[in-house]
Amino acid sequence: MKTLIKNEFRQTRRLLLIWLGIMLLLCGFCYFELLSLQDSLNEMATMVSQFPRLIMIMFGVKGDLTTSLGWYVCIYFWEGLLAFPYAMSLGLSCVAKEKKFGTSEYLFTKPVERKTIVLAKVIVSAVNLLVFALFSGLCNYFTIVLPLGGLEQPGAVLTTTMGMFFTQFLFFALGLLFASLFMSYKAAVRTGTISMLAAYGLAFTAEYTGNHFLDYLTPLRYFDVYEVALHGFHLPYLVLTIVVAGICVAAALDQWKRREL
Repeated sequence: MKTLIKNEFRQTRRLLLIWLGIMLLLCGFCYFELLSLQDSLNEMATMVSQFPRLIMIMFGVKGDLTTSLGWYVCIYFWEGLLAFPYAMSLGLSCVAKEKKFGTSEYLFTKPVERKTIVLAKVIVSAVNLLVFALFSGLCNYFTIVLPLGGLEQPGAVLTTTMGMFFTQFLFFALGLLFASLFMSYKAAVRTGTISMLAAYGLAFTAEYTGNHFLDYLTPLRYFDVYEVALHGFHLPYLVLTIVVAGICVAAALDQWKRREL
């Protein structure tokens, strides 16, 4: 297991660094944009408040943009457009790539159980997602929170960062399950893409209509950054995340164990 984990870290670190670099560029752009608008935040907030509510939801605008929380929530939304597709792609590819690149026959015929091999990949992917979330939180803190004087909610940066990680892991688990269910990698990618788009569509609909039932149908509403920053985690969503992710990972492990190469 230890050797498998080391090899997987070595294989995935380059891709992780690329995604972290993109995140850094995004945060840097937001930082300089904030500096250029800092003297006219009131005018900008007044203009944005006149937009239709659906448009504001689709662009991640919540709360008052003249406050650090308003900016933080908005930037978090755009970072999610990187974080969550990365998590889904990681789940889709972490095992399926072996079949795609023709190395599955070699890897899965080693004197190690398939379940152990897949589990090692899950562990490495979880660590990579945690690194991504923590890096995102640090970037947010130094480029948004500190320049605006900090958040009024103590610990909000940490809780929302962990919320990002939990959401990422849930999307990762779904991607892992899709990859195990479909023989074709392209079919799994299509399913993952559709599910990601559906998750955003349901999240926008749930927030716009105020239908709390829809909140349970999309991972994007489990750890809504605005709600988590103000009120912390909601226990039902936390339990649901653990249960759904656990079921998806367990089902994927079983499917890869029985699957013919």
